[in-house]
Amino acid sequence: MYRNRRLELLLYNKPLLRFIEFLLFLALGITGFLYLTQSFLKLGMRGVLDALAIYSFVAAAFLFLLVAEVVDSHYLRLLSSLVTFVGMFVAFRWIFQIDAPHLESGPMTTAMGAFIAGMVLAVAYFAVIVCRLVTDKMRAVAVARVHEAGEPRPRGEEAAGAAGGAEPAMPSFAAAEAEIPGELKLVGIAGPYLGESFPLAQGENPVGRKEGSILLPEDAQVSRRHCIIVWGEEGLTLRDLGSTNGSWVNGEPVTEMRLHPGDIIALGQSQFKLL
Repeated sequence: MYRNRRLELLLYNKPLLRFIEFLLFLALGITGFLYLTQSFLKLGMRGVLDALAIYSFVAAAFLFLLVAEVVDSHYLRLLSSLVTFVGMFVAFRWIFQIDAPHLESGPMTTAMGAFIAGMVLAVAYFAVIVCRLVTDKMRAVAVARVHEAGEPRPRGEEAAGAAGGAEPAMPSFAAAEAEIPGELKLVGIAGPYLGESFPLAQGENPVGRKEGSILLPEDAQVSRRHCIIVWGEEGLTLRDLGSTNGSWVNGEPVTEMRLHPGDIIALGQSQFKLL
């Protein structure tokens, strides 16, 4: 399965989104301060109130973007970044084409530069989120193909198969209801842990980049505490622990789901088969 790891590391780089948001906040803050200050110097409190009425659209849109980031929803991020850009586009005419000619040119020129930079940042944020959604859909399709056609084994296994006999067939969905065996493990089929295996123990198996019994430090898309796999008397259950990029089972994002041998589990860039 082809995976552009560098692209995904960029797209799912949480500090990158935080940095874009900070720069956008800085650009809007500079613009707002200069605009409100010049409006006050020109018309006093009436000018400030009029400027606030115009700039409130931009401020409200940016607050919506922050809410979407807290909720951690790609679709809300997409909508909020679009609303932010539209709000800035509408405010641009009122601020710089209608009001700016009546205000001091020097500060308003600086404000315009900061505001245009903010619009570019809003578009960049929107583009990152669109690419994330497209990548997620491609991942879901790729995992579905694994079940339909079977995933090629790592090169080392292919060589061993050529020397020692035919390659075993991959379990199908029909095996999902098979009885849970006495030993289970996660076997990497794509990503940084391709070909590696992680045995599962009875009870709780926390998975994370820095915390847990199964550690995945080489995958930057895996959260510090990503998910937990519970192996109890009734079988196995995967429960997401509020991870940034989510947990996926057989191509679908899940918060909690019963697992069966043969399931494909995607965490960050890494994909594992439960065997």
